[in-house]
Amino acid sequence: FFLVKSNKRKVITMTAADQQHQPPPSPPPSHPNNQPHHTTHFQTRKTNCLSKRDKSSAGRIDPRAVDICAAINERREYYTTSSCSGRCFMYVGDGIKSWHSISSDSSENEDVKGASGVPEGLATTQNNHVSTGKLGFFQRYRVNHDLIHEPARYFNISTIKEDPTGGGDPIPIVGQYDYFKSTAKGNVANGECEEGGHENTYDLGKDELNGIEQLNGSIGNGNNVENESTVPFVPATPLWLRYEPFILHVMCQSLNAASKLMNLARPSFKNVGLTTWSGSEKDYDVIPNTDDVVSPDDYQQKSNKQCKGGGPRYLVAIWGDEGLDMPLSLPTSPGVGIFYNGDEITEKNAEWLAQLVNERHVRNWRKIERFVEAMREFHNMEETDDLAHADIEADENDGVGDYDGVNQSLDGMTNYNNNSKSKSKLPIRSYDVVGDVAVLNSLPENFSEQSIQQLGETILSRNKGIKICLARTTSLSTTDRSPGSSGLVQIAGPKRAQFITSHYEYGVKCVVDLSHTFFSPRMAPERLRLSQQVARGERVLVVFAGVGMEALQIVARTEAREVFAIEKNEVAVECLRRAKRMLERNKTVTCPGGGKGAMERLHIVEGDALDILPTFECGSFDRIVAPRPKEGSSDGDLGTGDAGTAFLSAMLPLLKLKGEVHWYDFAADHELPTCERTRETVQRVCDKCGLDMEVIRVAKVGSVAKRQLRICMDFRITGINKT
Repeated sequence: FFLVKSNKRKVITMTAADQQHQPPPSPPPSHPNNQPHHTTHFQTRKTNCLSKRDKSSAGRIDPRAVDICAAINERREYYTTSSCSGRCFMYVGDGIKSWHSISSDSSENEDVKGASGVPEGLATTQNNHVSTGKLGFFQRYRVNHDLIHEPARYFNISTIKEDPTGGGDPIPIVGQYDYFKSTAKGNVANGECEEGGHENTYDLGKDELNGIEQLNGSIGNGNNVENESTVPFVPATPLWLRYEPFILHVMCQSLNAASKLMNLARPSFKNVGLTTWSGSEKDYDVIPNTDDVVSPDDYQQKSNKQCKGGGPRYLVAIWGDEGLDMPLSLPTSPGVGIFYNGDEITEKNAEWLAQLVNERHVRNWRKIERFVEAMREFHNMEETDDLAHADIEADENDGVGDYDGVNQSLDGMTNYNNNSKSKSKLPIRSYDVVGDVAVLNSLPENFSEQSIQQLGETILSRNKGIKICLARTTSLSTTDRSPGSSGLVQIAGPKRAQFITSHYEYGVKCVVDLSHTFFSPRMAPERLRLSQQVARGERVLVVFAGVGMEALQIVARTEAREVFAIEKNEVAVECLRRAKRMLERNKTVTCPGGGKGAMERLHIVEGDALDILPTFECGSFDRIVAPRPKEGSSDGDLGTGDAGTAFLSAMLPLLKLKGEVHWYDFAADHELPTCERTRETVQRVCDKCGLDMEVIRVAKVGSVAKRQLRICMDFRITGINKT
């Protein structure tokens, strides 16, 4: 029997006869032939977490935090659980997030209500103020994640009622299918249930909403203001100004991964630490040179207990140090500003307050950018990562079909090469997994037919979820970027007449015809990045939708009002229609309304984009996603520079002011990170359409050839060019 390290060892005494009838022991999880057992659990938890919709008030990740979240989530050993890029706001109350928290001198039941329905401890005044008793409270006003551009407007505390935003973040609206309880009377007052996080939220109860309504007064959801009054806002307690810096929580697969992440973050942020440590890798070590014996059943029971809930948890918290907390009014006169009262005499003071906040914003953003660069350099390092290799080799995935199986390694298969036994000369080092199909990008050279078949059978044996193995024999040169009827050959598995499969990605299923459509499972992290940027209530247009995974992810994981998908390929449109029907029965859809609500918000349009785009009303979309295919020689750094400009010219008039475009292009590696050629092309088309634009970010999506990359340039329409 094998021996394990344990604080409480159960010693099994057995006779010689008993030992003869015992089966041979199986190796413990730490044995080289049995890879770390919690790898699959971690990947499942990662998929489940990232599949959830963002429950923050905006319904999306803060724009300044998108890059760092994407850089972390593309690593197999990490996933983000919550984030905030940094924000400023005014507040009244105790300064803690939960308005219903009880102060230290209160030990009684907080659910006791008064006759007015307001919890005891919250006494309202004649001006709809809230005064504190035993029950503490916390109310935010004018939350802003960007620079303060209008100091006189933002810091005028007397106009909070009639001007809730003050030039800051727009008060988030509620999506068509949102069940957020506090919208019954439109009383969500610019304070999030949770900062721009992905996973956690605070769901308000009916009784708590009564108290919130008293706190909020007449501040509505941004579209209308109830109980309009000319009475100026006068807080019952002093008004404070707070700046909260960047904060990020990352779940790590192991202590080794957590240590690496903290080392990458510390040059940028001082406050980095391991906040949650559940489980220990030492529990799985083998103890040599001991006489204590533990039976396999007891060991398995111990392992299951340790791994209950998905194995060990290592949560790293990263937060900045650019904090600010200062009063804007005094207890004796809470409605009168200390620094600014809305007059010209003290306007310089408002500019000074804005300078304090804006300087912290800029320093905070620079630190985030340095952290992003550190993560990207770490990701691109060509060093041997024992943990990552172990993950790739051990990932059996049991047919889950998520992107965990993408780009699986073929190390160890060199014995099938007839001409060489060197790993460095192996012609194929990885393969893609689409649903239950493994796809090799090409047939290996100098392989006999028998060796190719053995290679395919070995791939099937390594992953139980893979049923057949295919190899591509042609290039993707057609307009729909598909291999065609004769472009794929089956090298292993039961014969199929048609290579059609269903592929899961973060709990959302799409249908893929591998012969007649283009689909890349390697773009799963990019699709996650896109969906995380869609805010509540947006109308989204997806051009070149293909089999529709981008549209499906957005409609299933966000609270977008409507999603339109345009595709010319008839086969791809039929795949998308089948996926839409399956979406109704998908119980993992996290958006309000479930799968049925998501299905009703998805609209499929078949036809050429240049013919369909002019039929939409101008200024009708908040966001456009354009994952366009490569247009041959006109694309790339050696192209003519006009690839896709016709589509871009047709799309831009459909955007609202402040609308965003995710424009896909192709560039050489030396053009990164600015991609000036793509930037100039977009700028030229915007000038032609009379629009001003700003580039938000340039993201590397994947590789299409040696030193040739697919990129995504996110840009925003900032206004109309009057010249």
